Amino acid sequence: MPTIKHVITMNKLLPILLIILSTNLFAQALDNNQLSEADKSFQQEVMRANHVPQLLQVADGTIKKGELKRHLMVWQRLTQLQPNNPDFQFELARAYALQDEKSGAYNALVKLQNAGLSYQVDGDKTFENIQGTKVYDYIVDGMKDNASAYGEGTVVATVEDSFSGMLFENIAYDKEHNRFLLASIRSGEIYQIDQQGKFSSFISDTDAKKGPWGAVDMELSQDKKSLWVASASMPQYNGVSEQNLGSAMLSHYRLSDGELIKRYPIDNLKTPKLLTALHIGNDESVYFLSLFEQTIYRLKPDSDKPEKVIELSELPAIKAITSNADDSYLYVADFEKGLYVIDVANQKMGNMDPKDERFFTGISDLFYVDGDLIGIQSGVSPARVMRFDLAQDLIIKMNFPVEASHETFATLGNGTLVDNHVYYVANSQWGKMDMGGNLIEGEQWQPLKIIKSPIDYRMQEHIDNQKRIEEIKKQRGIQ
Repeated sequence: MPTIKHVITMNKLLPILLIILSTNLFAQALDNNQLSEADKSFQQEVMRANHVPQLLQVADGTIKKGELKRHLMVWQRLTQLQPNNPDFQFELARAYALQDEKSGAYNALVKLQNAGLSYQVDGDKTFENIQGTKVYDYIVDGMKDNASAYGEGTVVATVEDSFSGMLFENIAYDKEHNRFLLASIRSGEIYQIDQQGKFSSFISDTDAKKGPWGAVDMELSQDKKSLWVASASMPQYNGVSEQNLGSAMLSHYRLSDGELIKRYPIDNLKTPKLLTALHIGNDESVYFLSLFEQTIYRLKPDSDKPEKVIELSELPAIKAITSNADDSYLYVADFEKGLYVIDVANQKMGNMDPKDERFFTGISDLFYVDGDLIGIQSGVSPARVMRFDLAQDLIIKMNFPVEASHETFATLGNGTLVDNHVYYVANSQWGKMDMGGNLIEGEQWQPLKIIKSPIDYRMQEHIDNQKRIEEIKKQRGIQ
């Protein structure tokens, strides 16, 4: 089921939908009869290839040589390998347009537009061959609409630029004391912003020799009385050294005063170590990803040693983990491949978009609430916060935006869910650094903004619109 950006009114949406449903827009493979023997051989090689970085190099080489047919073949293969990657879908549209393959180009662009994404089409010389049709005009208008600001998020806290370089990639909200908590990868400290907006240090017990080190992630316990922090020594941490590089630890603190409850050195995992995607289950178990092992672990409340839950070698870029109401399912957001659900008891993993109808890549944080998922989708254009309506906790029935293209949005950081609102970093400073953690020449630290967005914004309107779309599809006999 396609997702339509909410800023398009139903009066405008229906003509677009009718054109799409009544026109054969499915991309066609190149006619083998029109290919030379050399091109056929090249196509066969490309279709056997599975290594994405190598294929990207080949795509770059073909366009530089003006080999447009081969260029299209490569992008057809890349979108087969990563159907959830919107940037790949856009490049496929460009490759079709260069070949004057209107149906293929329109199909790729319409898929992006219907997903609420926005790319610069008009004015791009690549698309000159496909201009001058109603479908093209609708696509251009739709892309512009999708780039419009949507939602009612407000900035509720700010960290001045003199401190934003401390790399606060993860936040939490202590509702009882009306304060934000911010984890610094740079210093390893936990800072706080109180209800008067005062910024100060809350927990400061890092030790470069024995840990903890840089605060990579943190989560409140389910009872909201304690705080879990995952730390690691990495290049962005001020105290990194040859001796501690690759060390990691979990630390548990009392939330009221920051007093240490217990440390959990991670000695039984492979090195180097980096623990990310921290999540606290409903039974207070601590779930986390051991990044270099691509394995999820669980630390039970009555245990000192984490146990392996599942290895996910096919997911190379996991950013977030959450679970359903009874922790029977884990939900995993892979930045490159999309959303997956794991049946913990049966050790089985499923794609939450098995028909590849949507673009669920670029999600950096994930939360479960009332049978739905909330995702902070920082790696798409425009950046946005999404709500995913689930069927039986397994498949996504419908998805719609909560916030998109806010004026403060740059690269979205992680967040936290509090009641019916999500708090999150609007402009992560992570991309301003080089691999060594140093500020890139020409970049500047900017004041860090924390936004509050309601997670049920215009939800009923989206549900009603989806029902109307389903009715149209049913009338036309479309599955």
